[in-house]
Amino acid sequence: MQDTKDQVIFTIVAVIIILLFLGVLFLVMLFHYNNKKGQMSKEQQLMKATFDKQLLESKLEIQEQTFDMIGQEIHDNVGQILSLAKVQLGILEQRQTIEGNLVSDVKESISQAMTELRDIAKSLSSERLQLLSLSESISQEIRRINRSGFIKITAQEEGVEKNLPVQQKLIAFRMVQEGFQNIIKHAEASEVKVSIRYQEEWVYISIFDNGIGFDPEIELNKREGLGLQNILRRAALVGGKANIVSKPGEGTTLEIQIAYA
Repeated sequence: MQDTKDQVIFTIVAVIIILLFLGVLFLVMLFHYNNKKGQMSKEQQLMKATFDKQLLESKLEIQEQTFDMIGQEIHDNVGQILSLAKVQLGILEQRQTIEGNLVSDVKESISQAMTELRDIAKSLSSERLQLLSLSESISQEIRRINRSGFIKITAQEEGVEKNLPVQQKLIAFRMVQEGFQNIIKHAEASEVKVSIRYQEEWVYISIFDNGIGFDPEIELNKREGLGLQNILRRAALVGGKANIVSKPGEGTTLEIQIAYA
């Protein structure tokens, strides 16, 4: 009788131990599965982020190549044609075959067009931008836009400018350029104020316009908001930040932050 009782107790203990072992094994396997699942999820997110970055870099590289090609074509072809036209008008003016004042006016218009084309070609050329500082590139773009007379841009700087790596400098300038174009196309602004602050590790750029303003969240979700999306993506590409602050009727501020390294 005692042996039977001992066997029952032994069996119960053995079953409990086995159940505990299976329970612990199940928990270990569940933990391992969740850990593996989390690791796979992180790897997938990392792969997606890497792919998105490579895709954006490819798009930007293609865009820069296109800009270089357009800039070269403007400089080589259109510029030469306008130069020839200017020389021909100069000959006509000397011969006085038509009204001199009219020829002078046409020559002046061609000269202005040539200046604009040269400046556009310069602003599109990544090679030229690499030779200039960020401040010089932005100043040239501001002068080019101000000459149009459609809008007035003023700029101020704080701190001492340090050399940005080429990629950061180029992308920072393209974001500023994109910001100016968005203002010209959509803002209906008369004034733009640019502030550039150079600090130890960061460059801060603020672009404010006194235009009609908009709701950033709504515009970013529209297909037409690709220009704004490009600015945000470009900032993320170099580890920087971009923020758009705007309200209908209160103008817009584009804030850009770029690291030196």
